[in-house]
Amino acid sequence: MIEFDRVSRTYPGSAHPAVADFSHRVEPGSTTVFVGPSGCGKTTLLRMVNRMVPADSGTVRVRGEDVSAVDPVQLRRSIGYVMQHSGLLPHRTVLDNVASVAQLGGTRRKEARERAADMLRLVGLDVDLGRRYPAELSGGQAQRVGVARGLVADPDILLMDEPFGAVDPVVRRGLQEEILSLQERMSKTILMVTHDIDEAFLLGDTVVLLGEQARVEQVGPPEEFLTAPANDNVREFTGAEGRLLSVEKRDGRDVVVDRSGRVRGVLQ
Repeated sequence: MIEFDRVSRTYPGSAHPAVADFSHRVEPGSTTVFVGPSGCGKTTLLRMVNRMVPADSGTVRVRGEDVSAVDPVQLRRSIGYVMQHSGLLPHRTVLDNVASVAQLGGTRRKEARERAADMLRLVGLDVDLGRRYPAELSGGQAQRVGVARGLVADPDILLMDEPFGAVDPVVRRGLQEEILSLQERMSKTILMVTHDIDEAFLLGDTVVLLGEQARVEQVGPPEEFLTAPANDNVREFTGAEGRLLSVEKRDGRDVVVDRSGRVRGVLQ
């Protein structure tokens, strides 16, 4: 569905590549999360998929086609995109922000607005919220609208660029759970970038941990990063040593504790 084949990218004025010789295949219907420190190239990789950033060398394929040979406007309209801070147009209502994406794809205005209302419901928002403007929304509401906008054209691919980085932890967890629920119902191919390893572990079927210049430190399901870390860089970034847990009996309950004896959960 999405394939990176030895792609590289150096930005003008930079002495070093942001991405150097990166390869990876994103499986259809899966959620893949690129995670790593700031400046490791993960957002550059994401934006190569819809040609917002061109590769200097190598090939990015979407649905089997080299994106460099595809009209960029049509490519972007066929792919959902959710970004940090939602990216909503401030002068348009919530409903129009969402509906406009469907209209760009050729959907008539009335049908697009009906579809937008359905998407607002899907992400857990009241349709009456559609009459508001972005400045009247909370951060969590704005991000949900951003997700609705990314889904309104019913794309098979959804790109998510640190979509929950600007909201507080409680709202963030609610949005993460919403994405898990949506993926169960819709089975999109999701490619997401984050710097939060816990978010990557929660949402990713496959996690790709990147180092400098998008060097792959480890790739696989979340549990392998803890049970079989590939190197010291992986151990340090994931905090693998601090995640060692054990079960103790306290007040008649089985509780999970960390290395310092702090309670992390209760076994059911």
